[in-house]
Amino acid sequence: MPARVRWASLAAILIALAGALVNLKLESDYQQTARDPYMVNMQTERLAGVLAAVPPEAQMGYMTDLERGSSAYQAAFNSARYALAPRIVAPGFEGEWALGNFAKPADFAALGREKGLELVRDFGNGAVLYRRLR
Repeated sequence: MPARVRWASLAAILIALAGALVNLKLESDYQQTARDPYMVNMQTERLAGVLAAVPPEAQMGYMTDLERGSSAYQAAFNSARYALAPRIVAPGFEGEWALGNFAKPADFAALGREKGLELVRDFGNGAVLYRRLR
């Protein structure tokens, strides 16, 4: 094999390796910046206790400390609806059950009483189950 072919083959291998390393670095950087700021991916696990406690045919109200209409509210609300399906989750407190989905610690029992709800269980991490007071 002529020396020119060997050098060209070696150059092609080095260029391919450099490209692979650059791609690996770009993927690593992307994974660091493309995190899940609203923790949508962990909602199924976070709301598993609520899912087990509420009948599948239930219609649930929704209570949160996030500003309605904000990106954080939309992400939290929609991911909760997904995690609790087939239960219907809607803003307000029309049904027997309500989900409290909070971003900050608070007196969740008092917040519920203000809306005519009793705290059934605090599942931690801002996930709270309420039931309408009778």
